[in-house]
Amino acid sequence: MLTITNLCRSFAGQVVFDHASWFIPTGARVGLVGANGSGKTTLLRMIAGGDEPDAGTIATPKGTTIGYLPQEVIGVSGRTVLNEALEAFADTLALERECRGLENALSDSDPDDPAHERLLAAYTRARERWDVEGCYDSESQARTVLCGLGFRPADLSRDAGEFSGGWQMRLALAKLLLGRPTLLLLDEPTNHLDLEARNWLEAFLSDYPHTVILVAHDRYFLDVTVNRITEVSKGKLIDYHTTYSTYLVDREERRAREMEAYRGQQEEIARIEAFISRFRYQASKAALVQSRIKQLERVERLPPPDAAPAPIQFRFPPCERSGRVVLRLTEATKRFGDVTVYERLNLTVERGCKVALVGPNGAGKSTLIKLLAGIEPLTGGTLHIGHHVTLGHFAQDQTNVLDPTSTPLDELTVAAPFDLVPQVRNLLAAFLFRGDSVYKRIAVLSGGERNRLALAKLLLQPSNCLLLDEPTNHLDIAAKEILLEALQQYRGTLVLVAHDRYLLDHLPDEIIEVGSGHATRYLGNYEDYLRARAGTSGATAPASMAAAGQDNDVPEPDATACARERGKTRRRSRSVPTREEAAVRIERDIAEKERELAGLAAIINAPNFYRAHEDPHAIFSQYAHTKKNIDALYNKLERLEQQPAAPQPAAGG
Repeated sequence: MLTITNLCRSFAGQVVFDHASWFIPTGARVGLVGANGSGKTTLLRMIAGGDEPDAGTIATPKGTTIGYLPQEVIGVSGRTVLNEALEAFADTLALERECRGLENALSDSDPDDPAHERLLAAYTRARERWDVEGCYDSESQARTVLCGLGFRPADLSRDAGEFSGGWQMRLALAKLLLGRPTLLLLDEPTNHLDLEARNWLEAFLSDYPHTVILVAHDRYFLDVTVNRITEVSKGKLIDYHTTYSTYLVDREERRAREMEAYRGQQEEIARIEAFISRFRYQASKAALVQSRIKQLERVERLPPPDAAPAPIQFRFPPCERSGRVVLRLTEATKRFGDVTVYERLNLTVERGCKVALVGPNGAGKSTLIKLLAGIEPLTGGTLHIGHHVTLGHFAQDQTNVLDPTSTPLDELTVAAPFDLVPQVRNLLAAFLFRGDSVYKRIAVLSGGERNRLALAKLLLQPSNCLLLDEPTNHLDIAAKEILLEALQQYRGTLVLVAHDRYLLDHLPDEIIEVGSGHATRYLGNYEDYLRARAGTSGATAPASMAAAGQDNDVPEPDATACARERGKTRRRSRSVPTREEAAVRIERDIAEKERELAGLAAIINAPNFYRAHEDPHAIFSQYAHTKKNIDALYNKLERLEQQPAAPQPAAGG
């Protein structure tokens, strides 16, 4: 339980929280949302004790343990990854050593010695604590969490200091999860996580038995992990007891109600003021005028409500139509020293297709993007760029495409085609450059800000084939949705790498999975891909495709495959079952999925799980996906049961 009362906090004269109050019950899973700079990170820091409020109180019950993951962590070294993770169990391991020491002392002591009784009492107390706090399988738990977050079994024996900042963040998150604090605070935990690790974290947090408060810019992640949304806005905390997607609807309804109440009050105030002005100097109306004046003084005036932000829409500049074959790799091989990333890979990308590359970190997704862009040379084989193809390429470090002496506004104004110059300020705002930040020198921008600016600049340049490597990094949810809408309307060809599940469920019409030097094509979006991987749907790639993928050959789709896949989402079945029939089907599906989930849980909990499975992340992903399906089926059943029964046809002859 968490109680915040009249919280106030300001920085350099700018009010962040103004007498904000908040109550979070035990076991709630809360997503904090709000504009950049609204105070989400500040709130987490104050709850964790890393920052002090100017006024107000933050209270938790006695015995509450708080675990906090900031956006930046301090790297560790000197211990192996596994031993560093086991530090989460430092207290229980010390208790275990104490119990063993007392056991040895008892076995060596004389039962008739008075000291034996004291040892026995000490051992009894330590053992009782161990029974409550102890952890009998700490190493197994640590391995499970570390591998779930993307570490390979071989990584666990390496020095933690050998890993990059992103992997240090994963290690810090693993230690935090293993510690099982009763109040878990996570500030953008999905940063630096690939899709497989995010899927695992979703499943872990969905089953977490204590209170969770998190900030995330991943819409899908919020939808499946939290059951409550708190909006940080204008110094206040506004609660919505719902998922993120429903919150978006509820927020607009609240804004509409507040606007209606505000306008009604303004109309009433105007009416009273008009009466006062009209009769102020008439002696016969003096009492009435004074009454109206006092009435106005008693009015608790409503503040102007937040208006819904004006929608920002972006359309790509036109570009000539490319040939049917846009990109083709033939017998492509790529090696870095002794490491072979691709061996005799054959891949064709056709006009109009939207392709997402998926696979674990280090599988070769970014390398494939660079090979297709012609930036990374092939070790063997050929790259063919089709007729009239104009490539646009975005990578994670694009500082070389920006002039450090320029400003964001000047950089985009110069790059924009004449007819798109009026859109430049809107595009900058969509990519979080607002107010005076558009006049900053690019040289002083952070790495994330420069990446956002480079992406915005790329979108202004005409192209008919975009190659994007993690374009959603450093974007908030609103910016991601603007980018998603623009890419959905884009008429060119798209190949991208992204770790945003919502985007991958709504944008691509085919998935190419890369890993171990192989590449396999799946038609459909990411959810279709997961179903195909799990073998639970007929939406898998054709057998010929899968077989070819095993030979490291991604076959060329026919000319209308992508169009057919896009059209599939618009088709609906014409056969409508009755409510009772639909409920029976859903209950049957739930039972089947729960059996599947139990089987997966048994596999994951087996002692030799990591030794017996070459790709444990695939099983974690399948577990998370199955659990999400079960939740969706229960929600569907609940909605169905709330519907009125359909009228029965009248009997007659």
